[in-house]
Amino acid sequence: MLLELIKGVALLLSLCLLQGFNVRLCQGHKVLQQIIAGLLFGGITVIGMMVPVHIAEGVIFDARSVILIMAGLFGGPAVAISAGLIAGAYRFWLGGGGYPVGLATIITCVLLGLAYRRICQAGWVKNGPIELLLFGFVAHVIMVLIFTQLPASVLTTVMHDIALPYVFTFSLGTMILGLMMQDIVNRTNTEQALHASEARLRAIVQAIPDLMVIIDEDGHYVDVLPSTNHQLYEPALALIGKKLHTELPQENADKLLATVRDSIRLQQTQTIEYERDGVIGRRLVEGRAQPLGYTVNNKQVVVFLARDITDRKIKEDEIAYLAFYDPLTSLPNRRLLQDRLHLALANSKRSGQRGALLFIDLDNFKTLNDTLGHDKGDLLLQQVATRIRECVRECDTVARLGGDEFVVMLEELSHIEEVAAAQAKMLGEKILMKLRHPYLIAGYENNSSASIGITLFQAHQESSDELMKRADIAMYQAKSAGRNTLRFFDNKMQAIVTSRAELENDLREGIRQQQLLLHYQPQVDVTGQIIGAEALVRWQHPLRGMVSPAEFIPLAEESGLILALGEWVLYEACQQLRRWAEQPALAHISLAVNISARQIHQPDFVDQVLTTIHNAGITPSSLKLELTESLLLEDTEDIIHKMTALKTCGVGFSLDDFGTGYSSLAYLKRLPLDQLKIDQSFVRDLLTDPNDAAIASTIVTLAQSMGLNVIAEGVETDAQRQCLEELGCYAYQGYLFGRPATADMLSVATAEKIA
Repeated sequence: MLLELIKGVALLLSLCLLQGFNVRLCQGHKVLQQIIAGLLFGGITVIGMMVPVHIAEGVIFDARSVILIMAGLFGGPAVAISAGLIAGAYRFWLGGGGYPVGLATIITCVLLGLAYRRICQAGWVKNGPIELLLFGFVAHVIMVLIFTQLPASVLTTVMHDIALPYVFTFSLGTMILGLMMQDIVNRTNTEQALHASEARLRAIVQAIPDLMVIIDEDGHYVDVLPSTNHQLYEPALALIGKKLHTELPQENADKLLATVRDSIRLQQTQTIEYERDGVIGRRLVEGRAQPLGYTVNNKQVVVFLARDITDRKIKEDEIAYLAFYDPLTSLPNRRLLQDRLHLALANSKRSGQRGALLFIDLDNFKTLNDTLGHDKGDLLLQQVATRIRECVRECDTVARLGGDEFVVMLEELSHIEEVAAAQAKMLGEKILMKLRHPYLIAGYENNSSASIGITLFQAHQESSDELMKRADIAMYQAKSAGRNTLRFFDNKMQAIVTSRAELENDLREGIRQQQLLLHYQPQVDVTGQIIGAEALVRWQHPLRGMVSPAEFIPLAEESGLILALGEWVLYEACQQLRRWAEQPALAHISLAVNISARQIHQPDFVDQVLTTIHNAGITPSSLKLELTESLLLEDTEDIIHKMTALKTCGVGFSLDDFGTGYSSLAYLKRLPLDQLKIDQSFVRDLLTDPNDAAIASTIVTLAQSMGLNVIAEGVETDAQRQCLEELGCYAYQGYLFGRPATADMLSVATAEKIA
């Protein structure tokens, strides 16, 4: 009997196998799956009833209880009812005395399966092995109770021979079949979850515009996601199996492979930016390498996400540009000006040089803007920006604050306050003049002007905001002064600049009206005889009186008047040499003339000198040009070339202030010099400072070794002269022998020396 029941259990196992096939084949088709499941459960029940355990005519026992319970528990109402109807119909067809009990067991099993399903869904019990075993035991005890309704003739046999094996076998069968059916459900749910996860991942990958590739530690492309063509790679699938170095330039491939290996070595995400030629041209790519933690063909691999960031970079650059530049004029805006001003203050502290802020505001711009329209006003602002840029140096900054307000920041000005102010004023006037020129706007000529406020700065004496405020205040002072002008914030500085401007105008007028004159300081030999003189320019101003050269020579240098002044001095000196040449007592005198840097750097300097000598009709050897060491710091080769050309014609050269500047034997030996001049700073303390005496002795020795004459300036006492003579210096210039005087006084002094 037990063996027959076990055969029924084996039938249940085949049901489990068939239901597994059904679930996999009909995945995604729920209705079809339920129909087939109902047929399977019902069909197996029928098969079980075909080979039952016979007790008596019309009384049979089979595995229908377990099958129908499982149909309700795992198939749900549709499957359970379908299977129950099939089983019930077949049992009714079989007939016999026990068919009412058989039908009752079928209905009860369907209801028990559905009830237990509901209990499990509610979470009251788990669908574990113990729970299934207990449920099977209770269900089949109920079946045994139903069996008590069998005819009395067979009831005793059923209770004695069938009840216990029936309960034991089918309770265990319920547990086993339930676990197997649960495993099918779990595997089905897992597969569905995996399919859903894969579908979501595939959808995400397809939606991402980036390219995902799997790269191994040797630089081989292992896989590509998505497999469709990409703007960085086409076709994408063709990459698989290739190496980085076949797809990228050598340098980029090396960098990318290093990033992959660093990611594997550090087990961290590594990023890289590189360029590559894509389907739509050259693109900038951002790559992120993330180790995957497993191997492919025994090679560590990473997932590499390649993102085209070209458009993003362009937009970032545009945003950065808008953040720091004015879109109308392309000039730096207030923010960038503040940054550069902070940097300029730091540079000023380090170098000691001064800087300046020029606050520029257009005069009557609002009227022009309202009259012509804002579009015409914008055109004017653009032209103003262009003109201001043309006035400044490369190291300076021109910014637009908004509206018609502009700021110019000057750097690397002189460390001397007055000179720096003059430099700032010169540029400000240049800008004013440039902005006064007519503007052509939409075919019509328009005139405009500006007011400029100036403030100087050095190091961190003031904050950047304070400097801007000062320049703004100065600009309003310029507006109040009648517009089309400039003003300094500092009243004292404004007075100095105004004074210098007046002095410059007077100097220009003085040169034109020949207010300048030459004085001559004698140069004597060891016997006291006058052998030459140095021409020194003086300015006899009709109101100021005699103006010191220390006051007007630097101004002439800065303003460019030194060219006209130097040309006049050279002309007058040569004319004086001509006059002396006509006097036998003075014909031997040579005349030294100081030459400025601007003069000698003129392209036609040599021709100017030779023409002046020729027109005066003098001997070139009677003219001696004095140069300073600082003059030789720039364009040395050009200066040597010009000196050599003049030396060939007989003009002499003396190196003034020797030893005070940047003396270098490297250039000294190449210069066609005739004389070295010992600076008065060494002569002054010659008798009291051993260092000055040693320097003077060295200069004399150097001059003698190079075959040069040597002369000392600033000799004021006979003791100084005697000391210099002992050192080997036999030519002198200083108050001991005569102060600078007119040519007539020098002629008298010379005649007296000869007499």
